[in-house]
Amino acid sequence: RGVPPVEIATAMDGLGVYAHQSNPVARLTLGQIKAIYQADVTNWKELGGRDAEIILYSRENNSGTYVFFKDEVLQKEDFAPSCQTLPGTASVINAVSKDPNAIGYGGIGYSSGVKVLAVATNDSTGYFEPTEANVASGKYPLARYLYWYTAGEPTGDVKKLVDWVLGPEGQKVITEVGYYPLPKKADTTASAKHDG
Repeated sequence: RGVPPVEIATAMDGLGVYAHQSNPVARLTLGQIKAIYQADVTNWKELGGRDAEIILYSRENNSGTYVFFKDEVLQKEDFAPSCQTLPGTASVINAVSKDPNAIGYGGIGYSSGVKVLAVATNDSTGYFEPTEANVASGKYPLARYLYWYTAGEPTGDVKKLVDWVLGPEGQKVITEVGYYPLPKKADTTASAKHDG
């Protein structure tokens, strides 16, 4: 359209790592998650769990969630061939909730019926769950902004919609659907991690 795109942070999300509710494993480091999704670790007993094969679920590769996970967890490397891709986080949640040996990931707004694991950047950092406070503070290592993009600075009705989403009513709706409102003084620039 002859104008540069404008990136507008509208909400925050903690990318949850999910296991079946009966799984005794409660926390993982980013390195362990990477090893799982690259099939370097294939049995839950290697992580303090049951003697059972880990079943991998992922989003499809046309998803921003998939791209974020691949960039931040797998460091742009490939998923294991055994990883099953599903069309949407709701499908991942459904699969993990029915399979005691499963692991999956997705936006925190979908986490009902599964165990959300605490995640640490590495062994020397603390483990954090993707709560609103941990996401907003940056303590949770898989926190991200969710963005809208407009062709140039928004004007007219598009500006009204953007202003509404960024205002109290829009941020309340974001909370109601399971994501987190923007922190009061957030760094919402393109340099922050985001849903590519």
